[in-house]
Amino acid sequence: MAGLTKEIIMRTADSLFSEEGIREVSIDDICRKLGISKKTFYQYYAQKEDLVADVVTNNVRKKKDEFDRIVKGKDIVQILKALFSMVNRKKTMVKDKRMVKDIMKYYPETFTKHAEERGKAMHRFFVERFREGMEQGLVRSDMDVDGVQLLICIMHEGMIDYLDGSGHVEGVKVSFKSLAAAFEDIVTRTLLTPKGFEEYSSLTNGKNS
Repeated sequence: MAGLTKEIIMRTADSLFSEEGIREVSIDDICRKLGISKKTFYQYYAQKEDLVADVVTNNVRKKKDEFDRIVKGKDIVQILKALFSMVNRKKTMVKDKRMVKDIMKYYPETFTKHAEERGKAMHRFFVERFREGMEQGLVRSDMDVDGVQLLICIMHEGMIDYLDGSGHVEGVKVSFKSLAAAFEDIVTRTLLTPKGFEEYSSLTNGKNS
């Protein structure tokens, strides 16, 4: 394949991993998709594990870049609105969850490395923003910042589990739209002061107008 690069191999593998699952995709599958031989593949990657590590690193970087772009210059209320807008991408959420589960199960060292780094960075970011929000009168000063952040993570993971079928409750069927709206309502009404919630509502109404 003319013009073949590690970037092209990585993008192709990423697409296949997202659609089929990391475990299910073999080096043969990747080579077939690219129209190259395994000999050519091994000129770029000595083993599948190295490719998976590159795909994970690249995805983490892209997610961080997207997150940084979304939150740049925003206060906590504007950040929450932007993040809840991202929650509505249910197809992307399910694909991301499937890949994360595969990495956790089959490549635990790769998962642990990136999960710890990202977790610490996100924790620092939200602690700072929540405290700024308290000083600005947007976030309730009596809230346990660590507890709120943990609760949001648990609820978010629960939504993804519901979407991919692992979190269904027998006899209960709720649309994703309703679930996302409830998630947003619970978090914003619990976390924000009247001033903060008024600002949040104005952003919502402005978007819908």
